[in-house]
Amino acid sequence: MRFRNPWIPAGILSAIAIACGALFTIHAFGAVAAIACKPFGDSERQRLLEYVKKKYKLPPTASLALSGESLVGTTCFRKLEFKSADPKRNFHTELFLSPDFRFLTHELLDSNVDPIVEERRKQQALAVALTAGNFPSLGPKEAPVSIALFSDFQCPYCAQMAHMLRQEVLPAEAKTTRLVFRYFPLSGHDWALAAAQATACAQEQGDDYFWRLHDFLFKHQKEFTPENVVPRLTEEAKRFRRFDSARFTGCVAGKKTAAKVDLDVAFGTQNGVSGTPTLFINGQRVASVTAQEQLRTLIRENGSQSRRKEISSH
Repeated sequence: MRFRNPWIPAGILSAIAIACGALFTIHAFGAVAAIACKPFGDSERQRLLEYVKKKYKLPPTASLALSGESLVGTTCFRKLEFKSADPKRNFHTELFLSPDFRFLTHELLDSNVDPIVEERRKQQALAVALTAGNFPSLGPKEAPVSIALFSDFQCPYCAQMAHMLRQEVLPAEAKTTRLVFRYFPLSGHDWALAAAQATACAQEQGDDYFWRLHDFLFKHQKEFTPENVVPRLTEEAKRFRRFDSARFTGCVAGKKTAAKVDLDVAFGTQNGVSGTPTLFINGQRVASVTAQEQLRTLIRENGSQSRRKEISSH
């Protein structure tokens, strides 16, 4: 037998249930026995896909998919992942949908969670995601400071950043700093993607091979074209000792690292990267770094913070 709480008018109770996008089973003394969220059907999915296309100014013919969907905790809010099916567009965004399917937002704030603690947790999780993987890297893996660099081999500012990091910063901070390279070829650059995929093929045989092609690309950046970038990288790689040129050629020709590069681009886009070079130091995005002393100061500050956290945890 079902009872209605006599202190809550039926109309208000119904309104609450509709607003929350749920059906409540109410028992004596107003206890909630079960919550069933409003079904999310194909028509709602299609409506939201069309909305996101218009909102983000995607072409009407763009192929957009709802690639992920999950409820947030025990609520009827949904986390939705929208992703372009066209690898050339690299569109990807995550949005939260209200229980009544009306509102979309990039962020869902939980007032039960301390925002300072939550921000710290997010930064720590991002720091791990940025650097924990088979990415080209320099420096000790257990270094107190990690720099994740999203870069484009055709970008002149990336060439300047590469020179500053490789020639000025890392030699001085080698014991405390680890550099991790993440691919982010920009769509407006006509040979950057091919260069990224080729260097990723070299990295499959060892990080040292990646860094040698990395330096070669930036040193001769102005000489490359879409037609000559792969042949020149192939010729350069033939100079490497103990390097399997046939394996490299097959990897490049078969675009076997295309998915790896695409994942870096998608991850960067998801975390606010839109241009290059973009730096993250210990999970914190750093803007407008133009001088090596500025970067070295940030490294020392983050190193000190890491040491204080380590001491306080013991």
